[in-house]
Amino acid sequence: MCGRMNISDHEGVQWLLDQLGLTLPEEKFTPKYNVAPTAAIWGLVMTRGALTLEPMQWGYIPPWAKEGVFKRPLFNARSETIWEKPSFKNLIRRYRAIIPANGFYEWTRKGKEKEANHISLKDHPAIALGAIVQTHTDGYLQCCLITTEANGDMQSVHNRQPVIIQPDEIETWLTDDSPDYLNTCMQPIENGLFDIQPISGYVNNTRHDGPECLT
Repeated sequence: MCGRMNISDHEGVQWLLDQLGLTLPEEKFTPKYNVAPTAAIWGLVMTRGALTLEPMQWGYIPPWAKEGVFKRPLFNARSETIWEKPSFKNLIRRYRAIIPANGFYEWTRKGKEKEANHISLKDHPAIALGAIVQTHTDGYLQCCLITTEANGDMQSVHNRQPVIIQPDEIETWLTDDSPDYLNTCMQPIENGLFDIQPISGYVNNTRHDGPECLT
């Protein structure tokens, strides 16, 4: 799963947007070192054939769900079952997004304790996370990250990882509705690309924010 993100470095996020000819003005960017589900984030979507950067909420409850069916919003979707689950299958077919982030967090169990890790890419300051998106009845967007089996590097930390889309594949990911193509995107990235750094337990508390989360 992926339950926490680091979206704190504007220059890194802007590097990714530069590949797409987009700009996120720094005055609209709020550094968030410990992004948890239900937080407000920025996501890339196709709007009337144009690539746009839109505010959205991480996590959603399907509009058809009866009250009490979901105790908390859905914030991860497994790629292996995304075409079958009622909560996801219509969204993956037509409504996909990219969440630009600097990295994500995952925890390794060591006995009764859990050790926090920050995972980013070695050669890029930002990472493009594959997601599905829906429009809430009130008109704002909500997203859910897609996860896949961990690659060899991540296996020592966790058995899942977010789906990562390469910058030159982002527009195709957002526009190509072919299941065969989308399934090729929803695979673990090759080994050797992740930078996995153990960090302190400060990040464990979702109320904590700031550079201390990466210490």
